[in-house]
Amino acid sequence: MTAKRLDQQLMEEDPEAMAEYERTRPQHDFVLAMVEARNERGWTQRDLATAMGVSQPVIARLESGDHDVKLNTVGAVCKALGIEFTIGGRNLVPQDVPAKRRSA
Repeated sequence: MTAKRLDQQLMEEDPEAMAEYERTRPQHDFVLAMVEARNERGWTQRDLATAMGVSQPVIARLESGDHDVKLNTVGAVCKALGIEFTIGGRNLVPQDVPAKRRSA
Protein backbone atom coordinates (compact mmCIF):
# COMPACT_ATOMS: atom_id res chain seq x y z
CA MET A 1 0.00 0.00 0.00
CA THR A 2 1.38 3.43 -0.89
CA ALA A 3 1.80 6.14 1.73
CA LYS A 4 -0.89 8.18 0.01
CA ARG A 5 -3.38 5.30 0.19
CA LEU A 6 -2.41 4.66 3.81
CA ASP A 7 -3.06 8.35 4.61
CA GLN A 8 -6.45 8.15 2.93
CA GLN A 9 -7.38 4.95 4.77
CA LEU A 10 -6.28 6.42 8.09
CA MET A 11 -8.26 9.60 7.46
CA GLU A 12 -11.40 7.62 6.65
CA GLU A 13 -11.04 5.30 9.64
CA ASP A 14 -9.88 7.76 12.28
CA PRO A 15 -9.79 11.49 11.50
CA GLU A 16 -8.25 12.25 14.92
CA ALA A 17 -5.38 9.83 14.29
CA MET A 18 -4.85 11.38 10.88
CA ALA A 19 -4.73 14.86 12.40
CA GLU A 20 -2.09 13.70 14.90
CA TYR A 21 -0.12 12.05 12.10
CA GLU A 22 -0.14 15.27 10.08
CA ARG A 23 0.82 17.32 13.13
CA THR A 24 3.87 15.18 13.86
CA ARG A 25 4.89 14.46 10.27
CA PRO A 26 7.56 17.21 10.03
CA GLN A 27 9.27 15.87 13.15
CA HIS A 28 9.26 12.32 11.84
CA ASP A 29 10.58 13.53 8.47
CA PHE A 30 13.41 15.32 10.29
CA VAL A 31 14.29 12.24 12.34
CA LEU A 32 14.42 10.10 9.19
CA ALA A 33 16.67 12.66 7.46
CA MET A 34 18.91 12.85 10.54
CA VAL A 35 19.36 9.07 10.75
CA GLU A 36 19.98 8.86 7.00
CA ALA A 37 22.62 11.61 7.10
CA ARG A 38 24.29 10.03 10.13
CA ASN A 39 24.39 6.61 8.46
CA GLU A 40 25.71 8.07 5.18
CA ARG A 41 28.67 9.43 7.13
CA GLY A 42 29.24 6.10 8.82
CA TRP A 43 28.63 7.70 12.19
CA THR A 44 27.25 6.00 15.26
CA GLN A 45 24.88 7.74 17.64
CA ARG A 46 27.91 8.26 19.87
CA ASP A 47 29.82 9.98 17.03
CA LEU A 48 26.95 12.41 16.48
CA ALA A 49 26.58 12.98 20.20
CA THR A 50 30.28 13.80 20.50
CA ALA A 51 30.09 16.22 17.57
CA MET A 52 27.14 17.95 19.25
CA GLY A 53 28.59 17.90 22.77
CA VAL A 54 25.77 15.77 24.19
CA SER A 55 25.48 12.19 25.42
CA GLN A 56 24.56 9.22 23.22
CA PRO A 57 21.22 8.73 25.05
CA VAL A 58 20.19 12.23 23.89
CA ILE A 59 20.63 11.11 20.27
CA ALA A 60 18.77 7.85 20.97
CA ARG A 61 15.83 9.84 22.37
CA LEU A 62 15.84 12.13 19.33
CA GLU A 63 15.90 9.18 16.95
CA SER A 64 13.07 7.42 18.80
CA GLY A 65 10.71 10.14 17.56
CA ASP A 66 8.85 10.07 20.86
CA HIS A 67 9.89 13.55 21.96
CA ASP A 68 9.23 16.95 20.44
CA VAL A 69 12.35 18.32 18.78
CA LYS A 70 13.16 21.97 19.48
CA LEU A 71 14.34 24.23 16.68
CA ASN A 72 17.72 24.83 18.33
CA THR A 73 18.22 21.05 18.47
CA VAL A 74 17.42 20.78 14.76
CA GLY A 75 20.06 23.44 14.12
CA ALA A 76 22.65 21.66 16.26
CA VAL A 77 22.04 18.34 14.52
CA CYS A 78 22.27 19.93 11.08
CA LYS A 79 25.47 21.78 11.95
CA ALA A 80 27.09 18.65 13.39
CA LEU A 81 26.16 16.62 10.31
CA GLY A 82 27.07 19.42 7.90
CA ILE A 83 23.61 19.48 6.34
CA GLU A 84 21.38 22.41 5.49
CA PHE A 85 18.17 23.33 7.23
CA THR A 86 16.16 25.62 5.00
CA ILE A 87 12.88 27.44 5.28
CA GLY A 88 11.71 29.44 2.32
CA GLY A 89 14.98 28.76 0.51
CA ARG A 90 17.10 30.31 3.28
CA ASN A 91 19.66 28.12 5.05
CA LEU A 92 19.16 28.64 8.78
CA VAL A 93 22.29 26.78 9.86
CA PRO A 94 25.58 28.51 9.05
CA GLN A 95 28.01 26.04 7.52
CA ASP A 96 31.10 28.25 7.44
CA VAL A 97 32.91 25.98 9.92
CA PRO A 98 32.26 22.33 9.13
CA ALA A 99 31.63 20.06 12.08
CA LYS A 100 34.47 17.65 12.76
CA ARG A 101 34.05 14.07 13.78
CA ARG A 102 35.62 13.66 17.16
CA SER A 103 36.99 10.33 18.24
CA ALA A 104 35.62 8.85 21.44
